[in-house]
Amino acid sequence: MKKKLFYISIFIFFVIILCLSPISGDDWGNYLEGAQGLRHSIGQAVGMYLAWEGRFISRILINILTYHKIIWNIVNSFIITSIIFLFIKIINPKHKKIIYLLSLLVILSMNIFTFSQVVVWVAGNITYLFVIPLLLSYFYYIFDYKEKKKLFILLFSILNFIMPMFIEHMAIILVISNIIFILYRYIINKKLDKELLLYLILSILGTSIVLLSPGTKIRSGMENVSFQELSIINKIIYNIPNFINYTFIINYFLTILMVIANYYLISKHTKNKFIKYVLLIFMSIIPILSLCNYIITSLKTDGYILPIQTNYIAIILYYIIYTVIMLYFIFVDTRKDKDKKILFFFIIGILSNIVMMVSPTWGYRTSFSTYIFLSISMLMVMDKYIKERKIYNYIMYFMCISFSLFYLILYISVHLQYNDNLKIIKQVRRNKSKSIELVKYPAFVNCNINPYNDFHLIRYKKYYKLDKNIEIKLKENNWKYLIFYKHN
Repeated sequence: MKKKLFYISIFIFFVIILCLSPISGDDWGNYLEGAQGLRHSIGQAVGMYLAWEGRFISRILINILTYHKIIWNIVNSFIITSIIFLFIKIINPKHKKIIYLLSLLVILSMNIFTFSQVVVWVAGNITYLFVIPLLLSYFYYIFDYKEKKKLFILLFSILNFIMPMFIEHMAIILVISNIIFILYRYIINKKLDKELLLYLILSILGTSIVLLSPGTKIRSGMENVSFQELSIINKIIYNIPNFINYTFIINYFLTILMVIANYYLISKHTKNKFIKYVLLIFMSIIPILSLCNYIITSLKTDGYILPIQTNYIAIILYYIIYTVIMLYFIFVDTRKDKDKKILFFFIIGILSNIVMMVSPTWGYRTSFSTYIFLSISMLMVMDKYIKERKIYNYIMYFMCISFSLFYLILYISVHLQYNDNLKIIKQVRRNKSKSIELVKYPAFVNCNINPYNDFHLIRYKKYYKLDKNIEIKLKENNWKYLIFYKHN
């Protein structure tokens, strides 16, 4: 009963948040596409495949669910809840209460800009988050489900074909994961697993359909042309700072999990006390300083920069060494583990951002999969070695309640401002005014919620039925303490 209440509470919480949240950015245009019906939504996805992108499945879902946002509110809440459920199924924790609460905190404590792009923004959510529970379900099946049934083989055959059509870098990770599974099973059983080979073929086929789409070729020829002209080596060199930033710097809760997991791994597997303490200091101090620096600069105080952040070469070298050391200790720790889940999720977590190093487009949403997979690996390490203490549970409860209240207050404020702006829009439509003045939302709520560029302005005006020649002026908001909106 407690488990059901836990999941039901999470589901209801996200339904409330999503109902309070308006659509934004690309969603305005996607709503207009979806309003023309299912047939048009599919046809538009085909057109986008031929002219702009290969993400066929996510594009259809975006068109349909943006228009039917009430359905999306429910579906997305279920999917987010299912991610937490799958965390717990995969980890199969010994310390249930702590891991349940930490799994919830992985979602609640993600970077607020990641939250704005993969939770409350429909387009980013469907593209980058919807595929995660599908992948986790598949990984759980491969690791933990022993009985082979034709129904499951059919289901995962279909999933291996369609999962690549959500987003490109997850398509590549699926193919790599299937290769890892085949090699591992071959080493253990001394024979080729035909079921996994089928999944690999289907995932390669789905990935090829995405990467070789005419739209992908056209888009790459139009966007970031100078980057596209670089060699693969130069692309990787160019993207090393992005890899460090979006793997280790922005994910503050993951940083905390890594520091704790490293403490257990180093303490368990280092006998020499001097080396142990040196490693503990080396693997803890700089991540904590980077975390503090990121939070300080994000809050836009006096722009205080910690010394480590002023030297990119130093921090790049540090995190390369950091990753190698952590990989070594995880490898040592999992030598006797039969399923190697800790090692697997660490590797694909790192690889999820490594495959992005040939891409010019980085953002909080592109690193979401890295955040999820590495968090699973860290939680499994913690569950292995942590000792139950009531104080840990109290801290976790406090953090869960605090983050829940933060987002509840934040999105009540967003909804209040949305209603005020909507009243102004309706009044302007009635009066047929030539200009409109709207209050800006904070930058950290829904992605692109303030219509700045021409692309979003055109779709914003169409969505709100404003004259195409009307001038939109955005004025600063009067929010208090970042989350409290004051009515005009």
